[in-house]
Parts: sequence; C-alpha cells; structure tokens
Amino acid sequence: MRHVYAIVTLLALAGIFSDHITSPSIGRAVSPQDFAGACAPCGAPCPSKK
Repeated sequence: MRHVYAIVTLLALAGIFSDHITSPSIGRAVSPQDFAGACAPCGAPCPSKK
C-alpha cells in the first residue's frame, strides 16, 4: 500500500511541475529599477512623497 501512495504522490508532483513549466508567464521579468521610487517591496509609493 505504501508503494501506491508513493506512486500517486509522484504523479501529482509531476503533474504540478509540468503544469507550472508549460503555463505562459504573466509578464516580464522585474528589475530593481522598476522600484526606484518605492518604499515597499511591492512597488507602492511612499506616503510621504505624495
């Protein structure tokens, strides 16, 4: 029974990996210059600069 669980787990991981690899990217690569005037890592502007 342990072998069945191992096979099912490996097949699930392989499915997740193949889906991740074959899915199109949602945008371009982000460079540090894109956040030059931002305070937060998400790129939000600083409240004090408004």
